[in-house]
Amino acid sequence: MTRSPLIALIDGPLAENAPGLAGRVDICAMHPRAAESPAALHARHMAVAIRANAPDAQISGFSIFSGRLATSLSTVTEALHRAAESEAEIVHCSFGLGEASPLLAEAVAAVLAAGKMLAASAPARGAPVYPAGLEGVFSVQGDARCGAGQWSLLNLPSARYGACPGSPSSPVRGASLAAAHFTGLLARASMNGGVEAMLQDPPFRGRERIGAGGPQAA
Repeated sequence: MTRSPLIALIDGPLAENAPGLAGRVDICAMHPRAAESPAALHARHMAVAIRANAPDAQISGFSIFSGRLATSLSTVTEALHRAAESEAEIVHCSFGLGEASPLLAEAVAAVLAAGKMLAASAPARGAPVYPAGLEGVFSVQGDARCGAGQWSLLNLPSARYGACPGSPSSPVRGASLAAAHFTGLLARASMNGGVEAMLQDPPFRGRERIGAGGPQAA
């Protein structure tokens, strides 16, 4: 088993005492009460979900949400370029922009060219979002069949993979949490046999469908 990889979490601001925090860079100016904001809550839950599958993972925070869960294209692309230049081996994005701009595609390409994996959330409904919709990105949506340590190979236009979306009572759930769980699985696999080996054996295949007995494979 090798050491746990460093993960670049591009999200809200993580607290200084967040478990596994290796460092934090604020790409945008922080609101005076950012620590109590929805952005901080979202980032905290993403970090917890990542470490649920990779407890020893170290996280480098790149803050792109100043308080609200809203940001700009320039902030996202700067964060991706900074992550590409960092020592992180996996880059995580639990957010999506509505347009695949050339600037975003260039930033994603920089991450991949640096030899890093990039995982991003993709909603189950609606138009594609980015960076999840770009080539080479691990696009992940919620799949109710999956527990926290499971994933699915969906091969859908909106998302290639599925993972645990969290319980109905979770403060944060859905594609964001699913992508974070999947990032943790990538981190764990990189320490135990490699990601390629993991991807050859999905616990579930095909689209999730809801029947009388609960979620099933289509």
